[in-house]
Amino acid sequence: MRRKRWYFFFPLFLLAVMAAGCWEGREINERAFVFAVAFDLPENDGWEEGTGAAKEEGAGLEKEEGGLANGGNGEEQALKFTMSIQVPDPSRMAGSQEQGQGGDSGKPFIVLGTTARTVLIGLQQLQREMDRTLFLGHTRLILIGEEVAREYGVDRILDYFIRNFQIQRVARVAIVEGKAREILEQMPPIGQEPTTFLLNLLSGTGRTSQVYVSDLGKYMVENAAIGLEPVLPRVRKSDDAILTGGAAALRHDRLAGWLTPFETRGLNILKNEFVGSDYEVECPFHPGDKINVAVVKTNAQHRLVREGKTLTLKILVRGVFETTEFTGEHGPQEELSEELTQRVAAMILNETTSALEKARELKTDIIGIGKKIRAEQHKIWQEMDWEEEFPAFPVEIEVKMEWAQTIRRLG
Repeated sequence: MRRKRWYFFFPLFLLAVMAAGCWEGREINERAFVFAVAFDLPENDGWEEGTGAAKEEGAGLEKEEGGLANGGNGEEQALKFTMSIQVPDPSRMAGSQEQGQGGDSGKPFIVLGTTARTVLIGLQQLQREMDRTLFLGHTRLILIGEEVAREYGVDRILDYFIRNFQIQRVARVAIVEGKAREILEQMPPIGQEPTTFLLNLLSGTGRTSQVYVSDLGKYMVENAAIGLEPVLPRVRKSDDAILTGGAAALRHDRLAGWLTPFETRGLNILKNEFVGSDYEVECPFHPGDKINVAVVKTNAQHRLVREGKTLTLKILVRGVFETTEFTGEHGPQEELSEELTQRVAAMILNETTSALEKARELKTDIIGIGKKIRAEQHKIWQEMDWEEEFPAFPVEIEVKMEWAQTIRRLG
């Protein structure tokens, strides 16, 4: 009988404990959610990005950190960046007419900035300007200016975010051509929240495959792989618009150069990250007429072939395309199938070859050729100086396309 009573009261005890709330919890209205973070090089030696208490505190913290950690080394003192954060203004986002912390700008967010040598010190300085606790658990976007990526390196910036358990691994990371802070301050053409707008752009929602899709977790995997250099998306500001497309190729954690949108599409094909895209080819029988085709899928097979002492990587790209639209009075005909297929294959070959040549030019193995050699030909890999041999390593690319004809042919 006592056991039955114990079974009855035990669930009630658990319910009472769970209803008591979370230990060390914090009310939502006591937090300032940091949606996006941006990093740039300071324009001068001052703390112009900091304001008020954060500016004064920043100078003190930097001097103290420099004196303790670096002994006042002048070279180390110069290694500092401008850190900007984007925080939503609840009064604006809720449609309230009350004046929020964002001032009279009318934007549903505020952007704060300061200058520091570490992310943690920058957050401490920015906290001085906020009456709520900064919370990075909802940070979805990390933007790194190209100057920081070239001179500072990406690893040093991302180290804090990788170590902080609050940061989600699906947070997008991108390199900005220009000033990263300008992206945070730009209002999108549709919707109120710019971070979501930019996240959609960086997620390849347009299915053009001209954007390299990456996030913090993927960067960590690529950066840890031997024989593979990471790639990050490229973002830039043009007049009053935010543009994506293209990619940033890294070498030894620093920005080596840019890939064009077309080279990025070729890279996605070679890395089997292609999600579909549209192409325009000239009609084989009617010069001047154009045929639009949709390449719906591709598959790149990488195979190492050893002939004597020569090791070659052969890449076979297979794909399927559909005809979607055409100009002029003549549409795709059955007899055009073979030559049309050849022309589409030639365009794919041109893009993949361009991506390979850009990687060789930048001397950064963003395709992962070295990773494959290390996995399959480890003895040869140990004898190679891959950084020096990669630009001249023989690679042969072959493309075979198939016309699916799933869309009705017109004309």
